[in-house]
Amino acid sequence: MKLSRSIVVCLMAIGARAEAGDVVRQIIVEADPIAPMSSAYEQSANHVATSKYGGLVDFNMGGKFSTGPEIWTGTFVVRGDNSGSPVRREDLWPGERHKLDAMRFRWTFGAWEQAQSMRGWYFKGSYNWTRINSRANRFTEDMSAATSFSAMATSDNPNDETDLINDMRHGVSASFGNRWMITDKVIATIGASLTHNFRRIVNVDSKDPMARLDYEALINSTIPDSRMSTRPTPEVNIGAGYAW
Repeated sequence: MKLSRSIVVCLMAIGARAEAGDVVRQIIVEADPIAPMSSAYEQSANHVATSKYGGLVDFNMGGKFSTGPEIWTGTFVVRGDNSGSPVRREDLWPGERHKLDAMRFRWTFGAWEQAQSMRGWYFKGSYNWTRINSRANRFTEDMSAATSFSAMATSDNPNDETDLINDMRHGVSASFGNRWMITDKVIATIGASLTHNFRRIVNVDSKDPMARLDYEALINSTIPDSRMSTRPTPEVNIGAGYAW
């Protein structure tokens, strides 16, 4: 009798452990482990001083779907090349400097293969709000200055006041992927997403007629991060976190 009871207790314990990933999770918190590590690589490969962080929170709504915020921030500083190599006007000349501070906020709604534990295959839709503050010290581009760029290229102080641009966007995104329970609490997620911006407001405070075009070229070509691009660009999402 005692032996039978012990066997039953052991089987119940094993079953409870096997189903541990299926219990209703009230909250999952994730951080992006790739964003900080990629900053060092991007600085060496693209000569862009970068600092990036990201994370999200998923709340379980009645064991049926999830909702919650996702945030990403990034700072990018580009300086003119002082190596003496030939410089084009669309590049930054020696002495020029361009800094971007970006933040993207998403509010997500997700459907899961295992809705109670918010794991397995998932599909998410979200509303996006993005803000980019651009601060640049560049040469004013006009016909009178075009012939003197070569002479000014060695200056450490561009003959232009600071160009300020504020870029705000509203959009929607769709993402899909998979989340694993590594242990009873530790989770990992990998997925892909695509964002479409349906509204964009750009305020330019500059006397340089090329200020906005320089900014557009920077976020679409020079900066190695698709989150700031004006074109819909696929994005890889990786997360590691903890489930309660």
